[in-house]
Amino acid sequence: GAKKRSILKEVDPTLSEAVQLGFFGFFGKILLATLYFFQGFVGNWGIAIVCMTVAVKTVFFPLTQMSFKSSQAMSALQPEIKVLRARLKDSPEELNKEMMKLWKENGVNPLGGCLPMLIQFPVWIALYQVLLTSVDLYHTKFLYIEDLSSVDPYCIFPAVVVVLMLVQQQMMPTANMDPTQAKMMKLMPLMFGFFFFTFPAGLVIYIFVNMTLTIAQ
Repeated sequence: GAKKRSILKEVDPTLSEAVQLGFFGFFGKILLATLYFFQGFVGNWGIAIVCMTVAVKTVFFPLTQMSFKSSQAMSALQPEIKVLRARLKDSPEELNKEMMKLWKENGVNPLGGCLPMLIQFPVWIALYQVLLTSVDLYHTKFLYIEDLSSVDPYCIFPAVVVVLMLVQQQMMPTANMDPTQAKMMKLMPLMFGFFFFTFPAGLVIYIFVNMTLTIAQ
């Protein structure tokens, strides 16, 4: 049956572990507590998800900003990188050395755009598990959605998220990518779009709000 953590704890504190929050359960428990906190104030699980998304985005704001700055720095070096690739196209090892030298001279970390996102990844996975296992979301309404734990019945939010991904792709610099990789990145919204239509509506709302805030940032 449905496992509600608060009731399980009343029977025995250890029974709450029956609700599995996955490998990143530590983050999941924090996110679940945050979700309960906001729901207690606003009285609606959909709005609580929006509030929690804003809170998570605020916490990770510095990391995201660091990622953007690194991407912009890489974009500024794009002309010089193109010259190096053209001049040393037959010498991959020499090309790598010259690119590393160029990055060092300009104080650019080629991994600076990826590391902040990797740090956030466990939190995203934990949140996905929280929204999948939270029995409190079953048959809860938000706007036109009758059940936040089920898929969006009219596919409105998933479609909007795909459009936002396309917008975000156009805004992101691809200076450190070869042309083939850049084309693959542009196809990612369409590939991920399929999954958005199968996710619980509550999770898609989180992705929608998070992506909107990221574009604004």
